[in-house]
Amino acid sequence: MFRYEIGAEILVGRHDNLEHEPTLVKILDKAPNTIKVEILSDGWFRRGEIRILTDDKWFTLKRMGNPLSL
Repeated sequence: MFRYEIGAEILVGRHDNLEHEPTLVKILDKAPNTIKVEILSDGWFRRGEIRILTDDKWFTLKRMGNPLSL
């Protein structure tokens, strides 16, 4: 489950490849067990892409930035 709110910038990783560098994303929209994100770092996807991530494949590592500035 993705616990952060829309607008939060978070690091996410894939369940099937824990050694791969995490990806920085910004949450654009949420649904149960799914988030729509903008990719902010290169890695699994190209920077600037909009993707749908599900919690069966992706997990949150940590929030980035100051939550009070959002």
